[in-house]
Amino acid sequence: MMKCAVFDIDNTLFDVRRRFHLAISGFNVSSPRELPFELQRQFWMRFLDPELFSLDIPINRSIEMILDAKSRGLRVVLITGRYESLRRDTELQLMQAGIPYDELIMRPDGNFQRDRELKPSLLKGLSCEIVEYHDDDLETLLEVRKIAPNSLLFLHRPDGSFEII
Repeated sequence: MMKCAVFDIDNTLFDVRRRFHLAISGFNVSSPRELPFELQRQFWMRFLDPELFSLDIPINRSIEMILDAKSRGLRVVLITGRYESLRRDTELQLMQAGIPYDELIMRPDGNFQRDRELKPSLLKGLSCEIVEYHDDDLETLLEVRKIAPNSLLFLHRPDGSFEII
């Protein structure tokens, strides 16, 4: 079976802190989880506005890790909490940043699951063995470990640093 490296996009491949701060400003909270459900949805609609993608900064170290994975013959799969309706905008952003990949898995439109529930369920359909998984969310990494126990798990930070957990 083909081996693959899986990478999250936001705060793994792109530093999205500027977009986050712009989206959260006006809500008087530091995290969307502090908001009532209806306001959380408003925050996420604002955060996922493709007009704001230009605020994102490619993380060079993560892009180097993708290039390294490709050079080792790994299939590169990108997975994101961004909605399927944002596919074209996301593909354009990835192309402009020079990020190569073999497959892009996106959140189904209308899905409101947390990433830690959504991403492992989407990954079960992959036709490759996950040998590396890269994400900025520890809870998601711990859930992925359950379905890919032999994979290396990389916890990324938007400044480009990471740790293997």
